[in-house]
Amino acid sequence: MKYLIIIAALLCFIGIFEMPYRYYTFLRIIVSFMALVIIFNEFRSRSFWLIAFILIFFLFNPIIPIYLYLKPFWIIIDILVGLLFLYYFYTLIPKKKIKEPETIDIKHQEISRTRDRIIK
Repeated sequence: MKYLIIIAALLCFIGIFEMPYRYYTFLRIIVSFMALVIIFNEFRSRSFWLIAFILIFFLFNPIIPIYLYLKPFWIIIDILVGLLFLYYFYTLIPKKKIKEPETIDIKHQEISRTRDRIIK
């Protein structure tokens, strides 16, 4: 799933350029599918991601498409959605924890030692 998010982001960035109409239909299908997957993953957390990807899902919905009719609007939307996908992917990568040096707790026992031992 993680790598499909990157693919969706790359497709959004490619959508900036002039492409045939079928590409934008394909883009709507892929982006809305990935937004739906993220919505299901984030449903219990009710975080920013849930709201953002619900809006993305409605905007890129292939069944009832929203037409903005001007390419500059879609360029801005494609860039923002691509960046959101990439940032969401970045948040999925676990952070590396810095290992703290292990400390060994040993109780120090004082051993009585004498210099000379007399044996009888």
